[in-house]
Amino acid sequence: MAELMFGLGQTKKKKATEDKVRDNKAKQWNYQGRIDQDGTFLERKEKAEQEKAFKEKQRDTKAHLKDVTQGEDGEMAIRKQQHSREKQWKETGRNQIKSNTNFDMARSLFGGGGGAPAAAAQEEEEEYEQEEEVEEEVVEEEVAEEEYSEEEVEE
Repeated sequence: MAELMFGLGQTKKKKATEDKVRDNKAKQWNYQGRIDQDGTFLERKEKAEQEKAFKEKQRDTKAHLKDVTQGEDGEMAIRKQQHSREKQWKETGRNQIKSNTNFDMARSLFGGGGGAPAAAAQEEEEEYEQEEEVEEEVVEEEVAEEEYSEEEVEE
């Protein structure tokens, strides 16, 4: 009988051991884990820290760039020149429109009393005539020099 009791005790212990093993396997299967030990949590935490550091670096850079003064380099000078040229071109266009409002088409076409355009045309004609006279004088001087040089050669 003692042997029987000994066998029953072992069976009880064996069953208890099997129950513990079964319970441990069930717990492992259902184990959620601590959130600070989870792999995806750790990856997200690391990424968040990297983003935080990047944003902090941006803020610092922005704050330090306020202290930097920028001198005028070649590109800025070119842009400044182009901008002034564009402004001048626009101003010329506006002034042209204003001057065109004073122009009378009927007077210029039908000769109804002269006006600013006719006076300007007369001035241009006078300048043209003066230029022609100067050119004629220059041509006459060149011809005279050639004749003089030919006379020297003949002698």
